[in-house]
Amino acid sequence: MTVLLASAALVAVAATPAAAVHGGTDTTTAANPFVVALETAGGEQWCTGALIAPTKVLTAGPCVAEADDPTTLRVIAGRTDLTGHGGQVRRVRSAAVDPRYTSALDHDSAVLTLDRPLNARTVRVATNRDEALYRYGRTATVYGFGRTGDGGPGTHLKKAALTLSPLSGCEPYTGPGDSPRLKVCGSPRPGTADSICKGDSGGPLVVDGVVIGIVSTGNKYCDTQHPVSVFTRATDVPAQILR
Repeated sequence: MTVLLASAALVAVAATPAAAVHGGTDTTTAANPFVVALETAGGEQWCTGALIAPTKVLTAGPCVAEADDPTTLRVIAGRTDLTGHGGQVRRVRSAAVDPRYTSALDHDSAVLTLDRPLNARTVRVATNRDEALYRYGRTATVYGFGRTGDGGPGTHLKKAALTLSPLSGCEPYTGPGDSPRLKVCGSPRPGTADSICKGDSGGPLVVDGVVIGIVSTGNKYCDTQHPVSVFTRATDVPAQILR
């Protein structure tokens, strides 16, 4: 499966530069203050995350597991364009990956604990009481920074509306053995090729103001061949790493 990291430091596992929502529309961190960017110490876009508590960021497993040292990552809130200098920057005090995480991107989630609280609105993570949010046919919104196609890297926060679908709708990035209790498929709406792309790992999938998924894999080439998006189901994130 494709790992959607972005840093040039990971040439072995991510052969393309920073990338994010393919298609979709521009948005802002003012409208979505819970969406944060993860950068390497060298200033390269790495992943996206969701601020779920003032010192907690929900992201994807590879954003931690594939980092040389996750405590050197920088978390940026309130900066719509990563070429600017606004917003708030925090360091990572510690990081926890779902202990069940595998390189096949099962149980693909992680939580960063920040060195200081961020003064930004947080977002709630879905629980088992939110089953209705996962109904097939519902519209969900994914957020991410970076490239939107096969051109150069981008830097602006984008969003895209996707339709929740059975996992078979996200082939070849899902398979017969995948469970809808662990993964979520987001299909492009009719007439679009909207999806996630490399560099967008960890970005939140949101329904009714609740994070129901975490960007995991999909649309390897950031084109229209397989514009599908696969997410870790938020209800699969273990409570011990959320605390």
